[in-house]
Amino acid sequence: MTKTIIITGANSGLGFETTKQIADQGRDYHLIMACRNMTKASAARDEILKAVPDANLTCLELDTSSLAKVRDFVAAFKALDEPLYGLVCNAGIAGRTATVTADGFNNIFETNYLGHFLLTQLLLPLMHDDSRIVTVSSERHDTPLRGVAWPGVEAIAYPGRDAMVDQRSYVYSKLCAILFTYKLDRRLTAAGKSIVVNTVNPGLMVETGLSKNKSRFTPEMMVQVADLLSTAKDSATMIKNLMVDDKFAKGPARYFDRSSDKPIRSSKMTYDQQIQDELWDFSMKAVGLTK
Repeated sequence: MTKTIIITGANSGLGFETTKQIADQGRDYHLIMACRNMTKASAARDEILKAVPDANLTCLELDTSSLAKVRDFVAAFKALDEPLYGLVCNAGIAGRTATVTADGFNNIFETNYLGHFLLTQLLLPLMHDDSRIVTVSSERHDTPLRGVAWPGVEAIAYPGRDAMVDQRSYVYSKLCAILFTYKLDRRLTAAGKSIVVNTVNPGLMVETGLSKNKSRFTPEMMVQVADLLSTAKDSATMIKNLMVDDKFAKGPARYFDRSSDKPIRSSKMTYDQQIQDELWDFSMKAVGLTK
């Protein structure tokens, strides 16, 4: 039976490599390349087909910085009339300057986290008990926040309320991705669902488009961050393994660090169930869903 997997941000970097590697597993996998720019998505699809000629690929438009466009994507996917086996929440933007989206939220928060929150909620009814979800976080969710208190979800969601929080928008968005993963896993377990949810740190991948300013990666800096480095290809292998290998078909939510052989503890704050609940409740209201 064909297993359909949605990968957000599939036209470049980690999303592209993940799509390509899963496609290489055979036509039993139908990969939905969920991308904001359809021209780039089509070009990426053509590139994958050169390497994997029998790849089963479909491009659908998705912009996670817009709740309306997330809903449009889900409607388009439902029109395919296929059950959903997997979801990789990968699309994201970096930066230290937050702007306001049409929905009124911090653009980094909505793109990296809130849009994926809504996407996941709307797709869950299409998933079976053997389905899998992977959210992409970052080691940055931890190091800049050690010793920093939780600022409250509204300070993260709405720019202009706390200048320091705004500067750490990327960091907080990746923290939210892990908080969401653990809370979702708790809810699925309580409901008797066997959907597997995991979250990953892909590492610092200097070759991807997430890092716009390549000039900062001087030889001196590369030495300093050597223990954080990975490549899109290597981290895509981690996600591919989590999505397709039998040994990851069950288990509680875990945080993997650049390798499917390396589950580690995420930051202390990510395990705080009160914070998880606060973020969940806010997010449900923010996207217009009821409990």
